[in-house]
Amino acid sequence: MEKNSLNNLEINSVNLEINEDIISSLKTEIYKRNGFKYNSNVVTVPNYFYRFIGIKNSEKEYYENLYRLDKELRKVGPSYIRFSEGLNKDISIRLQNVLNDIWIKVFSAEVIDVSLIINLISDNGFFPQIESKVLLRQIENNLKGLIEYYIKSNELINNDDIKLIVNYNMHWLYTYSKELFEKFDYTRINPKIIFYGDISKAEVFYLILLSTLGCDILYFNPENSGTFKEIDKFNSFSREIVYNVKAEIKPFPSNMDDRIKTTAFSAKEELDKTLYTDDCGFYRPWQFADYNVEAVTLNTTYEEIYIWIKEKANLREGFNVKGSTVVIPNIFSKICGIHENIDIYWKEINGVITQKFTKFYNELPIMDVVHLEYGKFDQVYPDNVFSKFNTTEMINSSWWKYKDLRSGLQRNMAEKIKDLCLNPIIKNVEHEDLRDLQVDIFSVLINLDKKILELLQSFDYPEEVPKIVIYNNEENGKLSFEDCIMLSFMDSMGVDIIIYNPSGYNDIENFIDPEQYDIHRLENISFKLHFKKNSDKKKGFFKNLFNS
Repeated sequence: MEKNSLNNLEINSVNLEINEDIISSLKTEIYKRNGFKYNSNVVTVPNYFYRFIGIKNSEKEYYENLYRLDKELRKVGPSYIRFSEGLNKDISIRLQNVLNDIWIKVFSAEVIDVSLIINLISDNGFFPQIESKVLLRQIENNLKGLIEYYIKSNELINNDDIKLIVNYNMHWLYTYSKELFEKFDYTRINPKIIFYGDISKAEVFYLILLSTLGCDILYFNPENSGTFKEIDKFNSFSREIVYNVKAEIKPFPSNMDDRIKTTAFSAKEELDKTLYTDDCGFYRPWQFADYNVEAVTLNTTYEEIYIWIKEKANLREGFNVKGSTVVIPNIFSKICGIHENIDIYWKEINGVITQKFTKFYNELPIMDVVHLEYGKFDQVYPDNVFSKFNTTEMINSSWWKYKDLRSGLQRNMAEKIKDLCLNPIIKNVEHEDLRDLQVDIFSVLINLDKKILELLQSFDYPEEVPKIVIYNNEENGKLSFEDCIMLSFMDSMGVDIIIYNPSGYNDIENFIDPEQYDIHRLENISFKLHFKKNSDKKKGFFKNLFNS
């Protein structure tokens, strides 16, 4: 069946059991989920609707996991929405006026006629303007069914209750449907919602409606169950997981992530005692050559850059070996401006660029413009609903340029290329279709130059960390889109990256997700400041004596 042809069918949503790896569950494409099927009329979309009440372990871990989940789902794009301060309740005056007229007609009868409500709303054109007429019709039918269910399951319901729920749901359908459903391919990635904190009955109703249309819904509340029981009293639409620990609702975490935050250097001696034990700290050369690489960017102060940049990987805070994976703490920092004492600035830069396995770039861009490799991308990731990104096919292809590199490195490179294509951290500045952006990224990463490859080939993971240092004074060219793709890739491979920009102008900010790197700002800025190589020589004994 051709791509998107299933979108002409009605959705039958089935609530799946979620596993411990929530992120993996949510990112699994629909056709790979248990229960996916279709016939000539209906496509069964397995989705998740879970309510997590309370805290499983520690509060710190709870909010770290929430932040990480949100961060991963943001990669889905506009079909993911997080609500942490409730839904938009600013109903337009025009909608309010039309709805008030509708309710006058509805409440004039002895019994509420739900069909009349839906028909009057439809006649006034207030259902969302979406391309799929089948989906639009299903939204109308599902809304009608849910209103009828709510009325029948609540004996003491009053007119104001129904009016409030319907008014808000019409507003939210009109507000959010386009971004949620516009690119919904019923076989691939379905729309996703995280709702955190207190929730009203109308908001519960809206989440239930979205779940019946195939959306994944996760509700988190560390304190209580909210108002779900008033709408879904029999857990007919959602599953609830309750933990024993309860805590007050705090603001949704805004700056936690899976990056390792260093302690002050005064704690480094204690760290060394931990590292140099019998079971870790000493490794054979190339012991981990065939291991997987997981780079975790250090979140440092400015001063700590010059401490950690000199350390081997296995002496850095956070280095670890987990099974067949080496966790490498690396640095990705941009330094804006200069010191008041310019000599200190030059000394710091020269101290970094003279280290082992360091590539220094003083002329930009680094990468040449590449030919877009649509054919090769289609070969490893065909554009159809059942395709997977085949890294083995890529490595074994005739056009793979990295065959001379060690095998374990090739495998790691292929996996990182796959990850950066499927989960781009590069900004879509041209607002391309996702596949076009993926081809942009892919085309750069299969055409890396020899100097970049030498850095990777020289990297014995527990030892000296290779480095890319860039000096950008706005006169020596500009960092390009292709450069930033390459830098993101090298960061994912555990390479240290430092960008010096004395003027403080944007460069990587234009193309790379800001959560991937740190920015440090010095006291002053300087425009068109040419790089100065350190030429200080040690003074002789007599020169020191007579110039003291």
